[in-house]
Amino acid sequence: MSEKSVEKQCVVSCKGAPTRDWYAWNNLMPPKPDDFHVVGEVEVGNPGIVAKLYPRVPQGINPEILLMNLVLIQQPGIWPQIVTWIPARYDKVIMNSMYKRVNIFCEDNIIADIEVEDVH
Repeated sequence: MSEKSVEKQCVVSCKGAPTRDWYAWNNLMPPKPDDFHVVGEVEVGNPGIVAKLYPRVPQGINPEILLMNLVLIQQPGIWPQIVTWIPARYDKVIMNSMYKRVNIFCEDNIIADIEVEDVH
């Protein structure tokens, strides 16, 4: 799913939503290809909300820092109004560059600044 297809879904504002446990790593263990991952959790108002991470467009000027948008999407249906933590995840195959930091944005605000770990 691309960020453009999100526009057709019911997007919930992430503003003020608590987040926790952000972690990012370059997986450099054999076999190739290497891959990159970002994980974290977001507190939402019902279990029918899904968290997505998308690279921001445009990216910043430093290729070692990945800028990402957090987008919350309400799935159709009737959901109990129970505050719950849901996972947010992004995975990508690394071609020729590795990230050193990740900045997660909610709208125009940075909500997480994560140092990327290299796992060998």
